Amino acid sequence: MSEEKNEEIPYDSDAPSTEDDSDDYIDEEESKVPAPVIKKGRRGTVMAAAVTVAADWAPPVYEKGDSEKAALIDAVSKNVLFSELAQAELDVIIGAMKKLEYTKGDDIIKQGEEGDLFYVVEDGACEIFVEGVGKVMDIGGFGSVRNFFGELALLYDAPRAATVTATGSVTAWGLDRVTFKKILQDQTQKQRSLYKTFLEQVPVLQPLSVYEKLTIADAMAPKTFPAGENIINEGDEGFEFYIVESGEVICTKNLDGKETEVSDPLGPGDYFGELSLINNENRAASVKAVKDTTCLTIDRKTFKRLLGPLESMLREHEELYSKYVEDAKTSS
Repeated sequence: MSEEKNEEIPYDSDAPSTEDDSDDYIDEEESKVPAPVIKKGRRGTVMAAAVTVAADWAPPVYEKGDSEKAALIDAVSKNVLFSELAQAELDVIIGAMKKLEYTKGDDIIKQGEEGDLFYVVEDGACEIFVEGVGKVMDIGGFGSVRNFFGELALLYDAPRAATVTATGSVTAWGLDRVTFKKILQDQTQKQRSLYKTFLEQVPVLQPLSVYEKLTIADAMAPKTFPAGENIINEGDEGFEFYIVESGEVICTKNLDGKETEVSDPLGPGDYFGELSLINNENRAASVKAVKDTTCLTIDRKTFKRLLGPLESMLREHEELYSKYVEDAKTSS
């Protein structure tokens, strides 16, 4: 029952991907770049290997003005890797960024070399080149569609898969590998534990093993909806399965030209959107947020792979839904 909301995976000069995934956006330039050995997913293991630090380790701190901090927070918050970090974690990331200056023609990173920094460009422009392919993308400064690069070599401990060259004077901010991985690693572990605890309270998932629940927890992406917003619309193609984490939603259907409620309110632990994915049909009803709501979502491919064994239990929802529709028709 969902509008198609494709989640764009940020281009990275270290390891661009061309894996075919109908739920991921791949632009024309990215499609020219060879795929890396490590495949990406919508969610999943964030680091190839956990980073270990000494007990007295502390991230570096480089002084910045308030305007610089605000601009960096705005820039990194748009990156899917950092979008779910708490403010305290963002503050650590921003504090650890070091200001770097480059001149025209400087190679900021070189293909094949070991990655040591993640970069956010403040001012200036860069070009990305891949051997055997040529130029594949431009990188701009703050306010540009793409103003960062270098993350996947750090995430996956892989060599740089491209060269990034300054086309003029460039001001950038670099984040070291250890801080980068430590913050994201801690965030991923906390998020995984939080989702696992929540999933243990979802009745329909009880037959799954601990491992299967952890796999689902890794695959989930949170989405928030303000009160009154339609989360999915009747008649649309279905791309996601939803579990209500917080808030409340209601299912409605157009019956004789009137939007009619066809379910009880659904709250934390309740789910919706499964029938369209199971039956390969368009959404049979709309679902609207009654109050500010957060849902955990699973894309179609992951739903089919992870929740296929629960199909018979999920279909029980279909019988209840049909009963609500018939009752609604009778009462109207």
